[in-house]
Amino acid sequence: MPTPSSRKLASNVLAGQILDSLSMDGINADPTQQQLINVLGESLGASARNSRQGVYIYGPPGRGKTIITNALMTHLPSSRTRRFHFHEFFHQLNSPKNREPGQPLGAIFSQGLERELAGIQVLIFDEFHCTEPGDAMLMGKLIKFCQQHEIQLVTTSNYEPENLLDDDTFHHLVKPIIEIIRHGFEIFKLDHEQDYRLISGSPNDAQGFAKGTLNLVPRTIPVTATETWIEIGYDRIGPAHLTDGCIWITFDQICRTRRNTADYLELATRYSRWHITEIPSSETMPMDEERRLANLIDVFYDKDVEVHLYAEDDLAALGHMLHATEKARLASRLAQLTRHDLERTAASQ
Repeated sequence: MPTPSSRKLASNVLAGQILDSLSMDGINADPTQQQLINVLGESLGASARNSRQGVYIYGPPGRGKTIITNALMTHLPSSRTRRFHFHEFFHQLNSPKNREPGQPLGAIFSQGLERELAGIQVLIFDEFHCTEPGDAMLMGKLIKFCQQHEIQLVTTSNYEPENLLDDDTFHHLVKPIIEIIRHGFEIFKLDHEQDYRLISGSPNDAQGFAKGTLNLVPRTIPVTATETWIEIGYDRIGPAHLTDGCIWITFDQICRTRRNTADYLELATRYSRWHITEIPSSETMPMDEERRLANLIDVFYDKDVEVHLYAEDDLAALGHMLHATEKARLASRLAQLTRHDLERTAASQ
């Protein structure tokens, strides 16, 4: 149960409810997490004055941002609250099914905001970031829409506001967003110096993504597998193989073809268990392939999809060409996969 000191910190009902939810899941909030919970309670609780547009939560991976916002979601009115992950949100808004011939992208996005956020009071937005100029335009529209419609925005991010779109050539595009965040949001850095994802639980108790593995040798596709081709957009991937509810696919097929995040989001809804084979050395992986693999792992993590990777090395160098923050997030997620060196295991038997 929460300690007396944490109860004292939880000065309103919502903060107490969040602490209770974490306690029921066996989680004792650390002091920094308790402070964040109190901030959320003061900003979103029934007695909140809503003087701020929202709460911007940032910090390194694995500090509990998702766990706390999960608990928050359970105590907000479901009819007035929506939650989206960065990739999922923009994929849904820009989906071809919502487009009309010749319609400009800006109009599609604006209509999507009206459709997806109609009537809500709180939007929880995971993985807020701007790494490309286009992100800045879309994020700017999102924040302004929330301002105009008095929607409180709770964001989680690995980036301090000033580090959004950290590129001297394009950083000016994101400065208006940073100004809005600095003056209109409660900004909270969540970092008690412990990446909780690196604290391993029992593999037998793991579910979804955490049930996955990283294996250091090739794996032969089961003889019972049936060959299949995957239709995605106007393209086909294959031949892949299906067996026992799992899909087996090579790195070449999933990361060396013209796949994008929207494709990965779609594929994650079709198959809940994946085996990705023949992953090359992370030390020599080209940046485009590295980013696709990073995006794929990001989507699988967010969708809680079980994935088993078969690689030439332990992927320790994966992300060496990405932004330091992206690399840290990737390493934190890979750390949840159980490691197997099948060659040494076989030799010891």
